[in-house]
Amino acid sequence: MSSAAPKKSASKAASARKVRLDKVRSIPFPEKAGDDVFNASELVPLADGRFLFCDNNLNSELFELRLDAAGRMIGGLERRKIKNLPDGAVDDMEGMTIVDGERGQTIYVATSMSLKKGNAKAKKRSERGEEFAPRNALLRIAVGRGGRLAAEVVPDFKHWLVERSPGVRKAARRLPDDDGLNVEGLGWDPKHGALLFGVRTPLIDGRPLILRVRIKSQAGEWDVSNFEMLAPVRLCIEDAGAAQGVRSIEYDPSRQAHLVVVGNSTSRSKAPFEMYLWDGNEAGRVTKFRNVRFAKAMRPEGVAHGTIDGRGCVVFVDDLGGYQVVFDDDPRLEIERRKTPKKKSMKRIGA
Repeated sequence: MSSAAPKKSASKAASARKVRLDKVRSIPFPEKAGDDVFNASELVPLADGRFLFCDNNLNSELFELRLDAAGRMIGGLERRKIKNLPDGAVDDMEGMTIVDGERGQTIYVATSMSLKKGNAKAKKRSERGEEFAPRNALLRIAVGRGGRLAAEVVPDFKHWLVERSPGVRKAARRLPDDDGLNVEGLGWDPKHGALLFGVRTPLIDGRPLILRVRIKSQAGEWDVSNFEMLAPVRLCIEDAGAAQGVRSIEYDPSRQAHLVVVGNSTSRSKAPFEMYLWDGNEAGRVTKFRNVRFAKAMRPEGVAHGTIDGRGCVVFVDDLGGYQVVFDDDPRLEIERRKTPKKKSMKRIGA
């Protein structure tokens, strides 16, 4: 009889270890975008149990994902048409963030700022790609009554950004797989009132880059006169054995820090997807979520913190057409804080 309690305790410990080590696996969406899966890119929380994501192949609408208390989808995806967006004005929407501010809820959407494939046989990397204006845009979308989405566009934002970012000027003339400019994340810094552009490529000295642009007035004119460039930040992520760039970034108010997903920087890289926590420090110090490991079949290009039935959670969307929910009390979201060593007291001579 006395051995029963220790056996149960050991079983609980083993169960806890198993939960901690479970990989995050994608749950497929129950529908497709025509013949293809939804290429879900970034994700934002809209309300309790409601999230919006963008698809980099579908550039005139966003998609609402509704989740129940268990983290399961309610019904199908709801298509949300973006009003006031001219046909062909935007291509390759990759980054998205949401702000509760002077204008109510505002969604900002960034294109990849990348070149389209051109002459693949060209010897010079700068001659293999072609400028494509719809990929240079930055959107401000007002969320109105009934969830109506109305957009304003800065059509040539890329060139304003590149002119003020010496670290990416050469890269802006190359294709992403030639380490050319490729923006895949967009976050919001509430402290500085700034948009955070998470760069997949290029890396700077092997480190992922965050380009920061302050919006002078959220209610101001939507043009480059309303922007101010801040100093970029290079994230000090750990060596994964292959190059990793930013794939998603979103502010988490519960942790008062940014969730940053990194992954293979180019299609050649075999680097895994991993997640870090960054408190916005300009030195780029980050803390890794060591227990968050993604299944190889999942490409988490969107992450957001929100609530479902009042319960805090982190939601991921998968570029291969799916999603997953990890609630805040899941041990996989625990992070190890580095303890500051105590200073040794020095004895005074002659004391």
